[in-house]
Amino acid sequence: MAIACGIEFSDFGFNAAVATDGDTPKVVLSESDGDWPGFAAWDGEKLVFGRQAERRSRLQPRGASHTFWELLSLAPSDLEGPPRIPAYSELAYSFLKEFWSDLVSKVGQPDRVALAMPGQILGDDDDEGSGVGLILAMARDLGIPLTSLCGLSTATLNDPDSTSGLNAQRMLYLDLHLHSAVMSLSESDGAGKMHRRRHLRLPRLGYVPLIQGLQRAMGNRFLRATAFDVTAQRELDQEFYEQTREQLLDASHGTDIRYSIQTPSRIHQAAFPRETLLRDLLPIENGWADAAVKFLRDGALTPKDVVVAVSSRGRMLPGLRDALMARGFSKIVNVGEGAAARGAARFAADLEVCGDISTVPVIKEVSVASANVAQSGDVQVQHVPAAHPKPGLMASHLVADGAAYSLHALPEILGGVDGGPPAVSALSRIGHATVKLSRSAGEWQIGVVESGVTPLRVAPGDRVVLRAANGAEVELTVVAETRPGQA
Repeated sequence: MAIACGIEFSDFGFNAAVATDGDTPKVVLSESDGDWPGFAAWDGEKLVFGRQAERRSRLQPRGASHTFWELLSLAPSDLEGPPRIPAYSELAYSFLKEFWSDLVSKVGQPDRVALAMPGQILGDDDDEGSGVGLILAMARDLGIPLTSLCGLSTATLNDPDSTSGLNAQRMLYLDLHLHSAVMSLSESDGAGKMHRRRHLRLPRLGYVPLIQGLQRAMGNRFLRATAFDVTAQRELDQEFYEQTREQLLDASHGTDIRYSIQTPSRIHQAAFPRETLLRDLLPIENGWADAAVKFLRDGALTPKDVVVAVSSRGRMLPGLRDALMARGFSKIVNVGEGAAARGAARFAADLEVCGDISTVPVIKEVSVASANVAQSGDVQVQHVPAAHPKPGLMASHLVADGAAYSLHALPEILGGVDGGPPAVSALSRIGHATVKLSRSAGEWQIGVVESGVTPLRVAPGDRVVLRAANGAEVELTVVAETRPGQA
C-alpha cells in the first residue's frame, strides 16, 4: 500500500493530506482541529508546540515564540526559559519533528511527500528563500521521503476539488498566516498550465496582530461592561484570549459575542452584538482589498482581469468578499480547508523520491483541471461544483452581480419572456438564450433550453457560468440562507 502525502506549511495551522494507492487525497491533520499552529513554549521542563504552546502564550509571553517560521534562520530566537536560548531553526526543527511524529502515528509512514510552502520561505524565481535549505536539511534528518517542493498557491491549483473549472488566465491567491497576509499571482501560458509569477507579503495583517488588536478592543469593552480588568492576572488574560480566539474563528456566526470569566469570588459575564466584531475586522478587510488592487496595478492589471482564490484561513474575515467586490473583483472563490495539502499530495503521488536533498525540484507550474462545459448555440454553459460542499444545507437563493434572488420566487424561465426584461437582470448580457430554472425531487436544476443538454443539478456553493460568443458572461451562484442563531 503506497501512501503519498502533502504537507501544507502555514504557521496559522499546518495541514496534511494523504492519498493511498492513487485514491483522492484526504486531509488527516487540519487547521480547524487547531492542533498545529506555529507556536512553541517552555513549560518549565521542556519545549511544547502547537495548540499546547498557544494555550501558554500569554501566561509567560517571554517563554513562548510564534515567529520561528516567519523568521526561519540560524539566529537566536525570542523564546526565553531553556538553559540555552534556541535558534529559530531549532524551534522549527523540533516543531516539524513533533508534527511528523503525529502524522506517522495516524496514517503510518508515507512513501512519498511533497511540501507546500508560503512564498516568503520559497522565494521568487530568481531568488530562492534562505529557509528552503534549512527545511530540506530538516526533512533529511527526520527521514521524510521528499519528492518536491511547491508554493501554496501552486499546490492549491493542483487540488481540483477547490479550483476545478476556474477557466481563468490569471488567478490571485490570498492567504493569511500568523504574522502576515500574502498574495500570489499565477498566469496561464495558453497551453493549459498556470505559472506562479509574482508574490507579495503584507506584514501586520496576520492572525497575531489581528487577534491582539481584537483582544485589546474587546478587553476594554468588557471592562466598561463589568468593571473588571481581565489583564490584571495572566491566567484570566489567557482565558480571555481563548474566548476571543473562538469568536474570531467563527466571525461570520450570527449569534452575539459572549464572554464568561470566572474568579474565586464570582463570574464576570458580558455580551456584545456580533456587529461589534465585524466593525473591528473591517479595516483589516479593506486593507487586504486595497493591497490587492495595488498589487495588480503594479503589474498593469485590474480586478476584472483575475479570479480571486481565498484560502480557508480567510474565513476569519467574513467581510473580505464584500470589500473585494466593492473594488471591482467579481470572480471570487473560497477554496476548501487543506487544499494546498491535497494538491501537494497529488504532486507527491506522481513523482519519485529524491535521493539527495540537492535534487529536490521546486514545482512552479500546474495543469488546471477543466470544468463541466456544454455548448448551447452561441452560449457556453460551465458548471463549477462547490469547493467545500455541505450536504445539510438547502439552496435558497441565486446570486448574480451581487444581487440575491429567492429561488422560490423566480419564474421557470429566467431570461425574460416575450421580449420582457429577464427575471435575473444580469442575463441581459448574453442575449436571448432561454435559461430555465426547475426543481425536481427537492433538487434545483439550471439549464439552457436550446442546448438539448440535460439541466445541471446544483447545490449550495455551486456556480454556473454562462458565456456568450462575444465574450460577455454571467456567473450564477447558488447559496443557502443562514439566519442569526443558526449554525
